[in-house]
Amino acid sequence: MKKVLLLLLFVCFHLQAQRIFQLQVVNIDPADSEQFEMVEKKFAAVLAQEAKDKGQIADWYLMKKTFGGRASDKATYIWVHAYDSLDQMVNAGDWWQTQEKFGVPASVVYGSVERHPVGSFTYKIEKSYDSKRPGKYVIFNWAAPSNLGAAISLADEISNSFKGNMKKAGMASWGMATRVYPQGSSYDPLFFWDSYETYPQTLAHLMNQGVLEVVKPEMFDKLFQLIPAGFSKRMIMEAVTGTN
Repeated sequence: MKKVLLLLLFVCFHLQAQRIFQLQVVNIDPADSEQFEMVEKKFAAVLAQEAKDKGQIADWYLMKKTFGGRASDKATYIWVHAYDSLDQMVNAGDWWQTQEKFGVPASVVYGSVERHPVGSFTYKIEKSYDSKRPGKYVIFNWAAPSNLGAAISLADEISNSFKGNMKKAGMASWGMATRVYPQGSSYDPLFFWDSYETYPQTLAHLMNQGVLEVVKPEMFDKLFQLIPAGFSKRMIMEAVTGTN
C-alpha cells in the first residue's frame, strides 16, 4: 500500500454526512501481528479497492491500537467499513473472498493467523469536518450521555468553536456518529473521532490542548454534566492499510 493511503484515513467521512460505517473489532496475539498485517495488505486491501471501484463499498481501512494499556492485552485491530448509504451496506456482498482473484480459499488465506473476534458495530454519521490535512492517528471516543439529543447539540456547538483552529493544531478530521446497531444499556450510543497528523498532536488532544485550546471552559462544563462519568472509552488507533 502506498504511504499516502495510510495518511488519508477518515478523510472519506467528510464527503457525505449520514454515511453509514461499521467498526469490526478483532484481537490478535502480538506475536502474530506482523503476519496478520501482511495478509491484510496483500489480500484484503486489494479486494477492498476492487470493491470500492465497483461501487460495492465507499471505503475500507484497517487500524491498530497504539501502545498503551495492560501488558497482558492482545493487539486490538479495527476494520472500518464505510458505505455511502444503507442500501450499499446491505448489498455489499462478500467482497473479501479470495478464491476467484488469488486462487486460494479465504479460509486458508485469513486462517493463517488465529483471530479473536470482539464484535461488529454499526454507526450513522451525524456531523464531520475535514481540514484537508493528512491524518494517520485517530482517537476513538465512546460516551453514554444522559440526554443524547442535548449532547449532540452541544458537540455541534463545540465543534463549531474549534473548526477554525484545526489546521493550526494539525487536526485532519473530526466527526460524531450515533450507534445504529446493536443498541442497549451496555452499548454507548455516541461516538466521536479525532484524527491528527502526528502522534504528539494526538496526545495533546487528550490533554485538552491543540484544537481544544480555543473551546470555552463553560462548554466543557456543560459536556461533562451530560456525561458525568466522562468518556467510557478512548483509544488511539493508527492506520495500517486501506483503500484510496
